[in-house]
Amino acid sequence: MVLFRTLKLALVAVLLSSTFGCREILHEILDDIHNDEEEPTTFVVTIENVSEPGLIDTDRANGIVPLSPGVFALYKTITGEKAVFAPHMPADEGTELIAEDGMAMVKADQLAGEESIGMSGIISPDGPILPGEPYSFEVTALPGYYLQIETMFVQSNDWFYGFNNGGLPLFDGDKAIYGDVTKYISLYDAGTEEDTAPGTGPNQVLAQEPGTSNIGPHDSVDVIKPVAERDFDFHVPENASVIKITVKPK
Repeated sequence: MVLFRTLKLALVAVLLSSTFGCREILHEILDDIHNDEEEPTTFVVTIENVSEPGLIDTDRANGIVPLSPGVFALYKTITGEKAVFAPHMPADEGTELIAEDGMAMVKADQLAGEESIGMSGIISPDGPILPGEPYSFEVTALPGYYLQIETMFVQSNDWFYGFNNGGLPLFDGDKAIYGDVTKYISLYDAGTEEDTAPGTGPNQVLAQEPGTSNIGPHDSVDVIKPVAERDFDFHVPENASVIKITVKPK
């Protein structure tokens, strides 16, 4: 635990050099909840970093994969889905800043101003999620709502985790979901910076000078894609060896 505390202080110095972690934004415009006779359900969402030292073949961060501060959003329309991110479309500025530098404030501000987003906020605003330090947040929803997240795979140029297939439905019919939902997570390449193997190269955030951002040549792909579709010639760890997400109704 001493090692991880020391590591977290070092990572905070890098990732908190911007203003992304200064405050948490909650955007709640769930008008239909207030107008509907049905009682909404509050869910506790917990993100755990399960990466172990040496998972990545690098000296950076002892080979673990820190998970950056990011954002969560709740929505029920395709407009809301696209406000967060859409595979095979270009990343907006907010997603690019999370995916390249772990800076969440721009995306959080964007989502807070979107009418199609029912609730949103910053994930882990005080610093990266490290092994042994899970982060939990709450969302309140009715059937028909989807949950989406963005959090950076820090040992990369521009990768982030998010739910696949347009987001995670929080209900199966009228029944609230419960349990481990990691299998619904995908690792995405934002398509904004040229990629090197995890933990390598001068342009990944852990190799950059504190306070710098948007470093490195642009990726020719230029759209968000699942990392699995990129056909890289280097090893990418399985999602379940890095991140675990559980959802529980209160």
